[in-house]
Amino acid sequence: MKNISRLVPLALVCALAGCSEPGPRTDPPSSPQPSARAGFGGKEPPVVTKVKQATFRTPSKNIFCDLSASLVRCDIASKTWTPPTKPADCELDWGNGLYLKSGEAGVTCTGDTLIGATTRTLDYGSALRAGDIQCESQSSGLTCMSDKTGHGFTLASARYAVF
Repeated sequence: MKNISRLVPLALVCALAGCSEPGPRTDPPSSPQPSARAGFGGKEPPVVTKVKQATFRTPSKNIFCDLSASLVRCDIASKTWTPPTKPADCELDWGNGLYLKSGEAGVTCTGDTLIGATTRTLDYGSALRAGDIQCESQSSGLTCMSDKTGHGFTLASARYAVF
């Protein structure tokens, strides 16, 4: 009886402390590894559709583009930014959009518009590629770039960039 009275408190302590009989060790099941972008704000790669030619608009219906393997031109209906000074050799409408042709990007000088030219929408998170030119639609704006030269542009109602 004396030995049992010593074992009862020991069993109670082990039960409360989570003691168990020694046995084979089992690790918890592994969980999937998080994405390398997790917690760093990286965006998912776009869903890319290859085309020979496409006319499209952004979901906001504010930017309309014409894309081919050698050229992309995008016109913007409403913007808060101001284009650079109109060059003397531009006798048409200036600064209503951007273009990428032969690997060089710039501000448009045109006598027509693409606004309203299509109902095909390039959804946010999607991209169209013709040749080495890819245009990607994001809620923050549209970016078109030549993989060959690295030049392109980003176009949005509040800003634009030519690179």
